[in-house]
Amino acid sequence: MRFLKSLLTLTLAAVGVSAAAVTPRGPAPVVPAALTRRTHCLCQSDVNVLIAAYTRILTKWDPADAKYLSDDFVDTSDSINILAGIPLGSPTFPSKAAFISHETTQPDNLPIQVTFKGPFNCNYISLIWTATFGAGKPVRGITIIGATKTAGYWQIKSIDVEFNSLAYLLDIGGSFKFPGQ
Repeated sequence: MRFLKSLLTLTLAAVGVSAAAVTPRGPAPVVPAALTRRTHCLCQSDVNVLIAAYTRILTKWDPADAKYLSDDFVDTSDSINILAGIPLGSPTFPSKAAFISHETTQPDNLPIQVTFKGPFNCNYISLIWTATFGAGKPVRGITIIGATKTAGYWQIKSIDVEFNSLAYLLDIGGSFKFPGQ
């Protein structure tokens, strides 16, 4: 019992609430104003909306989904950069306009299947996905979506994605030779 009371005290102290304020016989809990304000943090339904938008954007581009990309959007992927000849560590698509231009003229149309909706916090969502197309080599990737609510609704501010670029290369008709062969 002493352990549970200590754990409760430490937990409440972490959020700034007095343990005495929540004892069963004490007064009603005092909740700091900072905890009662609506914060702009993602909740599970927001996460689901943004993951669905991300999947649609890469699976079958529809210009109507551009609303889910923030004005300061950036996409970064060394997996793509190595295949496209873009310097590693550089943004793949440095702006919303560049991304939309690519999707409009050369849409990816990747059959992405989200296999794991990972942990999320106030502004970031992690997910694991697979896509099998072309030569049929399964491509598995991980994406971190940065989110913002500056437009009054949740949008994708950034995409950081890495995946099996060799399988992807084979699926789009490319080839490679292992070192020493």
